Amino acid sequence: MKDYAVLIAVFLLLFGSIQLEVSGITPPSLGYVFGGVVIAAGFFAYRRHRSAYVRSMLGTVVGVQLLFQVVLPYWIFSQGTALNLTWPHYPDVLWATGYLALYYFVLSFVVVPLLVLLFGRRAWCSFACMLGALAETLGDRYRTRGTKARALPRGFVILKWVTLAGTAAVTVPALAGHIEEVGAFLWFYLIIFVFILRALLSLAVNIICMPRLGTRIWCRYFCPQGLVLGLLSRISRFALIRNVDLCKNCGVCNQHCSMALDISGGPAVNRSGDCFGCGVCVEVCPRNALSMTTDIATARKKAETLRV
Repeated sequence: MKDYAVLIAVFLLLFGSIQLEVSGITPPSLGYVFGGVVIAAGFFAYRRHRSAYVRSMLGTVVGVQLLFQVVLPYWIFSQGTALNLTWPHYPDVLWATGYLALYYFVLSFVVVPLLVLLFGRRAWCSFACMLGALAETLGDRYRTRGTKARALPRGFVILKWVTLAGTAAVTVPALAGHIEEVGAFLWFYLIIFVFILRALLSLAVNIICMPRLGTRIWCRYFCPQGLVLGLLSRISRFALIRNVDLCKNCGVCNQHCSMALDISGGPAVNRSGDCFGCGVCVEVCPRNALSMTTDIATARKKAETLRV
């Protein structure tokens, strides 16, 4: 019950700060509250791990979030909109942010895909995405919770595609300047994107249900952006390598995978597109059978060596 109480308090803090910011109450509060949550949770997560890679990753997560949530928006540009919001989770940033619309457009369709191709999904989904940052810090202690080593149910895959299609259907008329001509546009946007996707799923369910369903609930079950980034990650330079000679299929790595990947029973070179490169599986492997690389040519050579 203590875990649920803490997580409910975190949800109320974040949700309340959003309402204050929407209401125009000053000083802006969301970035500071979110930054404080990430710093506090990141500190405990940092102490929980011993791997230099995992610790450096957690430090990067905290640093990037503070940069995009507090330093740049509040201290540099003197405005309260975070600079790590992207389409399709936040389609409104493409038409409702004034002079920053071009920035969010380039970020969503150029920078993020390029980062994922070069460094895998961790470059965005762990370091820069707000919900990914919550998963890596606040959700760190719940990595072993929820289902493990199972494929995502088909119904959730369909739901992601429907959400992505709905986002595109909303974005096109908005960018074309026809929002006023769509009578139900405002209510559709408020109900689907603001209430269901953001308030209910990405905040309430994603945070409060961690002790039961594990971390990365939003990432695994609902995130429409994950569809596109997952496909890009399959052809990126990043790969998780398993030495099949050392691996004894003990399943320890599977128990700590926040995305429920079947690592111990998977391929020698795992490029499923769902790996976020957190490095915890490498840290906990008792036989040092796992490693990560951003040099796919080396990964393929290792895979060929392992097959001999």
